[in-house]
Amino acid sequence: MPAPTRPLVASGHPDWPPVMYTDNGQIDGVGPALAKLIFADLGLTATFPDTGAWDVVQTKARSGEVDVLVAAYKTTAREEYMAYADSYITDPVVLFVKKGKEFSFAKNEDLIGKNGVGTVGDSYGQEFDDFIHAHLQLQRAASAKEALDLLESGKADFFIYSLYSGREELKTAKREANFTALPHPVTEEPFYLTISKKSPYLQYLPEINRLIQKYLADGTVAKLIAKYKAQFFIDQ
Repeated sequence: MPAPTRPLVASGHPDWPPVMYTDNGQIDGVGPALAKLIFADLGLTATFPDTGAWDVVQTKARSGEVDVLVAAYKTTAREEYMAYADSYITDPVVLFVKKGKEFSFAKNEDLIGKNGVGTVGDSYGQEFDDFIHAHLQLQRAASAKEALDLLESGKADFFIYSLYSGREELKTAKREANFTALPHPVTEEPFYLTISKKSPYLQYLPEINRLIQKYLADGTVAKLIAKYKAQFFIDQ
């Protein structure tokens, strides 16, 4: 296939550190940093704009307006319009609750009958997404702040979110005294780089996989993870 004639557009979730987040209108984090190395190796010109809320970013990947998502969980719905490269990091997903309102959570069924909240556009892996659809009442908030407000008011019993991103939100908002994460994770999901099936850059998927494996094997990915975790004061 001929080489694409326009720069590659890569984007991601604007608020999911340390894997991806917005900084001065650009997506930064472990995922973008790894993608930049890969695209440079392939001689590809790439941009990393913040293209909106996570559900909007996914819609743009579906249409081909965004070529690459720097990190995404794998779901059946997303596989319809994106090709998945190899995973390069795992992400613990937990339940944040209001302090004093902790409850025992060891298995998914413990959540039946409770009111949950998540953020718009987020997946928690296909297995837990299916469990939500079948058994839970989960309202969607526009942001982590809005979800925590619902917890604060008692309108939700738990907020399902990335452990790292949630800790960063609490620290930034100075709300660490009000909320805590339950110790048992809901899941620990692999993050994948994905390419829109409408993108002219889809042809590079085999080479992207080769370079992901190279950077996993030589320790580059581990160094990027350590760097961005340290930036957000996340325990190693």
